[in-house]
Amino acid sequence: MKLDKGDYPVLGFNFKVTSTIAMGVNNPTSNKKSSTLGPDESFFQSISGISASVGGSEIYNSGINNRQFKLPTSTTYQDLKLTRGIVKKSSSLGDWCRNFLIKDSSTYQIERRTLNVMLLDRSRKDILSTWSFFNCYPREIDIGAFNADKSEIAIESLTLTYSHFSQDI
Repeated sequence: MKLDKGDYPVLGFNFKVTSTIAMGVNNPTSNKKSSTLGPDESFFQSISGISASVGGSEIYNSGINNRQFKLPTSTTYQDLKLTRGIVKKSSSLGDWCRNFLIKDSSTYQIERRTLNVMLLDRSRKDILSTWSFFNCYPREIDIGAFNADKSEIAIESLTLTYSHFSQDI
């Protein structure tokens, strides 16, 4: 039996991220055009939090003690965590997170974005799968520890929350 390329598991080390400003329902007064991340900021060291789970509710039938019914409730999502080495060059995604979380401003405005995580093939030419995360906003920026005893890359982690996601294969 001959194996096809589609029979092998996908490798998870070639991926990139793009972002667009959410328009319409979530930003009804926004007059900004859709913007995407530049090539300098679309690659991260790791991405985690692509997860959805459904809660459950148990119902017991009165009089029948050895039966229960499990019914699904709402879907919950983990936060999306993007990790990369800190670079001196400014990025629109990093600026968006910093402006939302730490900028001293008299007005508080949430600019939501749609983030797309694309899993690429070995050559980085073809997109194997795409996850789109809707209504994202930053929840945390975490700068890794600095240590004078070690020669390590300074790490920045961006944590985003979102309303739901979809996957295109």
